[in-house]
Amino acid sequence: MENMNIEVENFGITPSGLEVKLFSLCFEDIFKIKLINYGAKVVSIIIPDKNNIPTDIVLGYNSLSDYINGNRFFGSNPGPFANRIKGASFKIKDCEYRFEPNENGNLLHSGNSALESVVWDYEVGKNYVNFIYKSADGEFGFPGNKIFQIKYKINPDLSFQIEYIVKTDKATHINLTHHSYFNLEGEQSKSILEHFIKINSSKILEVDDELIPTGKYIDVKDTPLDLRSETKIGDRIFSKHEILQKTLGFDQCYVIENYNNEMTHCASVISKKNDCSMDIYSTMPGLQFYTDNYDNGEIKGKSGEIYPINCAFCLEPQFFPNTPNISEFPSTLVTPDKEFRHQINYCFNKIQNK
Repeated sequence: MENMNIEVENFGITPSGLEVKLFSLCFEDIFKIKLINYGAKVVSIIIPDKNNIPTDIVLGYNSLSDYINGNRFFGSNPGPFANRIKGASFKIKDCEYRFEPNENGNLLHSGNSALESVVWDYEVGKNYVNFIYKSADGEFGFPGNKIFQIKYKINPDLSFQIEYIVKTDKATHINLTHHSYFNLEGEQSKSILEHFIKINSSKILEVDDELIPTGKYIDVKDTPLDLRSETKIGDRIFSKHEILQKTLGFDQCYVIENYNNEMTHCASVISKKNDCSMDIYSTMPGLQFYTDNYDNGEIKGKSGEIYPINCAFCLEPQFFPNTPNISEFPSTLVTPDKEFRHQINYCFNKIQNK
């Protein structure tokens, strides 16, 4: 670890007076991850391209005020429950929990303000930062006094690990994921249509007209949603297929093959323009693939320009949306004697580093 370095500096003050820090995790001069404890967010991931030119591959902002006022999910970890819950409610035994709906009567990413907009405590190690947040019973509507931990760690092989641990003193539902917006050609690039993707999945979740899973699966064979072979995103995203038309591009939860609660290869993406690549591994059963199909707002990004539609992609390992209301799905129930402990690994430029 002698070539590892972590720098901590001030990033700003929240309107409520809380100090926010910027953490830079570096391996030599070729691999750097920047984080902030506002929302435990990733600000940048810098990897070398084929000419060893440092390339920042995630969308983001230069100031705390922009993170507060801009796209709330850039670099975030939505939760306590990522993705959608039908009717903004669920039951645990005979107790019903209701939430403030924020999308067509449903709950999306735990409401309009959740874990992505609080200031986290932190611990710093040789090659990691561990963010910690204590959430009181009922905060964001979720039961239980909960302790959330998100541990970011970098390694010399250009891999980046995120470990989630959640403990509670009362039964609750938890679903955490990572929501960075990636562009392997650089965050200033205006499109991901030339990226090639492969997802190890033969099925997606069926959803209703409000994009809520029904509990059924759809086989992707012989459809534009079949990404089991390396596929250019631009060749599929504008398909007339009913499912892609409904979501204005890719925004589907893929069912990971042979899920067994252990680390599994989910997907790979490569930019053949600069040979930057990313492989994703996870211990969770689903992978939401999203191609930035909506306006990102009017706040300028790190390179001084507004990010357009389809300029990034998200690959979000997670448990299935609406799981609290579908007993057949892998359970998201966390109890005092059963913590939430899962991991996501991002491995960069594996082709060059074999």
